[in-house]
Amino acid sequence: MSVNQYDALVIGGGHSGLVAAGYLAGAGLSVAVLERSQRFGGPVATMEFMPGYRTTVANSPGSLEPKIVADLELEKHGLRFQPLDPTLVHPLADGSLFVGWRDKARMVKQFDAFAPGESARYDAFFAYLQAFAEKLGISVFGPPPSLQDLVRNLTSVDDQEAYGRIFFGSARDLFDEFGLAWQTQTIIGPMTVVGGSVTPSTPGTPANLLMRPLSLASLRADAADDPRRMPLRGSTGMPVGGMGAIIDSMVASARSRGAVLKTEVTVYRILTRGGVVEGVVTSSGEEYRARVVISAMNPRATVVDLMRDDADWSDFRARMGRRKMAGKAFKVVVALDGVPRYANPPEGADPLALAAAQFRISPSLDYLEAGHAAMVQGVIAEKPVVWGLCPTLSSDGLAPPGKHLLSLNVGTAPYHLASGTWADQRDLLAKRTIAAVADYMPNLPDLISDYRVIDPEEFEREFGLVEANMTHGDLAPWNSFWMRPLPGLHQYRTPTQGLYLSGNGTWPGNFISGLSGHNTAQMVLADLAGAR
Repeated sequence: MSVNQYDALVIGGGHSGLVAAGYLAGAGLSVAVLERSQRFGGPVATMEFMPGYRTTVANSPGSLEPKIVADLELEKHGLRFQPLDPTLVHPLADGSLFVGWRDKARMVKQFDAFAPGESARYDAFFAYLQAFAEKLGISVFGPPPSLQDLVRNLTSVDDQEAYGRIFFGSARDLFDEFGLAWQTQTIIGPMTVVGGSVTPSTPGTPANLLMRPLSLASLRADAADDPRRMPLRGSTGMPVGGMGAIIDSMVASARSRGAVLKTEVTVYRILTRGGVVEGVVTSSGEEYRARVVISAMNPRATVVDLMRDDADWSDFRARMGRRKMAGKAFKVVVALDGVPRYANPPEGADPLALAAAQFRISPSLDYLEAGHAAMVQGVIAEKPVVWGLCPTLSSDGLAPPGKHLLSLNVGTAPYHLASGTWADQRDLLAKRTIAAVADYMPNLPDLISDYRVIDPEEFEREFGLVEANMTHGDLAPWNSFWMRPLPGLHQYRTPTQGLYLSGNGTWPGNFISGLSGHNTAQMVLADLAGAR
């Protein structure tokens, strides 16, 4: 048995773990990141899905915090964004395409074609959310607020009404309150459900629209083109080289600061003595010692598995074991012999520019609700909800010359099937997913040469995503703030001195923002400074 000594260990080399390691190493600590797989980045890592066809599970960098990009000097380490225009294509139930242009006047014209004055109502809707986020006065760049902190500034009746509508009402109700046209509701609807097993009719879903407003309210920026000011996904642009370029830059940044990054190291247990962390032991019996250990894994795996032998954690183990975790991750990567094209493109729109944008297949709120109902019943939806991208149109080298690929994420795949197994259901969902996209890209079937699927069980096995939950627990008011991942474990610190939790299972979650890694690292540095 060998022993390795560091100031801090980070378990898990996903984006949160890499961000935490970058901050700690930059502060002068000796840091090691221990990643169980062959690559860093988890769902943001570039993978070869078929010979010559490479992409990532994640399609959008929309939540990546500009502050973290600047602090870790990710641009210096190769990260560049290509601002695509349009940013989004969303087919609607009437056969038309909504196109997310960067030109404000073009957007106004498009919304007002839905109904007179619709663009003003759309702007008022997001202004309402921004004003509420500013009134809350909380920051995403720190520990989650308590209930008292969350409501302390809501002194007027209007404030309290907004609180009730956003945290207790449904997205559908809030849409109707603002009189939004069905097309506008359809466009916003998927953003209210992307992080949880919910529908636009579920109470609390408007809160899922608060992350960008809270980020802006937390850290003011004067730049008019700050992507956080644009509510539609894709406004950040696409990383040159694909989504994996984000991870490549984070790895390079952490290493430049002296962090040691190790792959194929599986942590078996966290070592503690007398309520103080001492390090970890791996499945091969190797020990790593440190006064600080950060687990950026799913918190259930950390608490239930890695703390299995610590008697002081018995209550947390029992509570975390009961924590709802069922997710809905399902991936289809399609190899293409040409460029897919939309039916009924807007007049004058460049077909290649449309094909390069992110897209969503969810043509109405009822479509979204039906997909969720099938998922809850444990069956494969007839018409899956799909989030897609053709990354080869914005980055070279991801497919053989002259070839392309579609990266499709399904938002309605049940982890628990009512009957059958994923081994015999995975191709059915893959074919329905492709068919749902082909409804709006009619030349797609003739372009397909191959496809590859990652089903929920494979997500759990290969990526460590407990029950295929991409956010390590639903993003919803009842599983956020002081509730994430559990009361008593919500401030990154734990009852064991020197042991911290990070990753998307902690506040504020939110996919690829990097906030959990940033906040945990700041907590560690503050505690070390206090100890000195």
